[in-house]
Amino acid sequence: MKGKQLFYQEEKVEAFRQGEDLIVLYTRPHMLRIPVTDRQAIDDEVIRMLKMRTVYDHKYFIQEEVGKIIGVSRQMINRRWQVYQNEGLIALLARQWEKSKMTPKLLDRLAEIVVEDPFLFTQQIKDRLQAEGVCGEIGNITIQEAIKQMDGRKVVMLMRRKSAKRIPEAFVETGYLIERLFRIIEDLLEKVQPDPGQPGVMQAEIEKLKRLFYRHMGHRVGPTERDCYRPRKKLQRDCRRKTGFLKQVLGWIGWQQRCPDCQGTEIHLHCRRSRRYIDKAGELIQGYSQVFRCLNPLCRTKYFTVPPKGVELYARVHRDVKKMVLRWIFHLRGSLSRVCDELAEHGVHISLTTVLRWVKKAGEECVQPLHLFNQEDWQQPLCIDEKWVKVRSKWHYVFTAVGTKVTDLLGIDLYYHKDKAAIKTFLLQLKSLGFRPKSITTDLLLGYEGVVREVFPDCRYYQCMLHARRDANRIVRQSLANKCDEQWKDKLIQSISTLFRSKRLRQAKKRYRRFMKLKEQAPEAVQPVFKMMEKYFPKFCQIVGHKGVPRTTNPVERAIGELEERYQLTKGFTSFYFAQFFIKAFQMYYRLRKIRFGPFRGRSRLQLKQNPIGQMDFTDYLTPTFV
Repeated sequence: MKGKQLFYQEEKVEAFRQGEDLIVLYTRPHMLRIPVTDRQAIDDEVIRMLKMRTVYDHKYFIQEEVGKIIGVSRQMINRRWQVYQNEGLIALLARQWEKSKMTPKLLDRLAEIVVEDPFLFTQQIKDRLQAEGVCGEIGNITIQEAIKQMDGRKVVMLMRRKSAKRIPEAFVETGYLIERLFRIIEDLLEKVQPDPGQPGVMQAEIEKLKRLFYRHMGHRVGPTERDCYRPRKKLQRDCRRKTGFLKQVLGWIGWQQRCPDCQGTEIHLHCRRSRRYIDKAGELIQGYSQVFRCLNPLCRTKYFTVPPKGVELYARVHRDVKKMVLRWIFHLRGSLSRVCDELAEHGVHISLTTVLRWVKKAGEECVQPLHLFNQEDWQQPLCIDEKWVKVRSKWHYVFTAVGTKVTDLLGIDLYYHKDKAAIKTFLLQLKSLGFRPKSITTDLLLGYEGVVREVFPDCRYYQCMLHARRDANRIVRQSLANKCDEQWKDKLIQSISTLFRSKRLRQAKKRYRRFMKLKEQAPEAVQPVFKMMEKYFPKFCQIVGHKGVPRTTNPVERAIGELEERYQLTKGFTSFYFAQFFIKAFQMYYRLRKIRFGPFRGRSRLQLKQNPIGQMDFTDYLTPTFV
């Protein structure tokens, strides 16, 4: 069938999409045509397939098979089936069927009930509405959706009316409410059987909260004149009242440490150790590391240490110092030795290898934004070039790919050689990220053309005009080095420059014929330049004839130029892996730093793509585990 997109196929059933319809074809002559937008019909068919049984009373379809037929995950089918079993088909389709039941009368009465008693459960609200005759049969999901759609201004007006009435002072006093909460917790502890391994742990927690409460409340157990509710002076009174106790209690309850191995919460504070670390001002700060003991008998980690906030485990400096070092290296182009000298002036004395380790750690923690946010133009033209770097006195090669849309550094990696195997590996790496470029522009390296056709069959391959022009001029200058040949040298260089400045195909062919007429009169030494132009001219015509295709590799040359500036300051890399980490860190810096010139000045490349990561500072992104 035309436009058929097959989802699932086996002996029992075949499912595919045709246009806007989902077609389920069974082995018997039976076909269903369901519109994709009809959520109700699809849910009915899901329930019907899950209810089907064989002759031997076995399930005809399991949930995983139903998910493949419909085109969703097994977890989604399991969730729908559970809702159907608990509350029926009406609740399953509540988002579509029961929207009409949210009448203005229902929403108004619901607001009154919620303001009157905000501690009611959904089922209690539903029973009360049905008893008053406000609504008929309605599901709990509809009640929850109606609560979200209540008129906020009406709720505020109802709360003001409620506050204007005479309410006992004891019920509006904060101390009474918290004391009442303690009594409820104690009653629950008496009813719940404690764990035999730790019978007094929960009671100790409650006693700790009580002591904290009484210390902040000044041992006041009842309401006083100051605690009376006065609506007109409420804002001024709350500004003067001490809220440190509630903040401390909420922070102590909400935050809960977990074991890094088993992620369990059954831990015990073993001890605290004093820590001294240096901030970016060079001042020595006294802090504490907490040592916890995991009470899970199956956990391999018996003890683990939590360092102070902003300090890595076993580190002697604060996170701000590492951020400052990364900013000096990448943004201010400081060499490693100069960075160490600047830190010493700030009062932080570290070695050169420590700075190298920080850069390596930053490269390890770099996460590709392409894996987090699918906001790339996957078919944009790419420019690819390579740069040689020295690693332990041996030359290695950095392959770089830059997109022409906002000149973003999309791919960069280090290889031992510059051969067809390395080129193919780099192109496959781009393909694995999701790129399917319309065109790829490279320099005149011979290995690219065949590999590009193999990896990207639908991609057009172009060669850089700037590299071809430089090579032609270099051949002319080397061949005509004598002063007597200055006239021919200037004439050929001018003809080559005129040819490469052509903007239309017809103009390029005319200038090419004029240039080739000089072949018979030119000296024998410059004949290789004519052979080179004969070989390159068909590819040059492809670039001139297509608009929107990059004619040069200037975008990738700029990125390589910035990498070269920072590479020369490092004076070589100590290992291959450190070079890889340094390059990954440079990629994140290049994508997150602000552009300094041009129409995009003041914004980063990821910010131009409206990527959420583009709002961050590159030093914050390079050190996420130190937060």
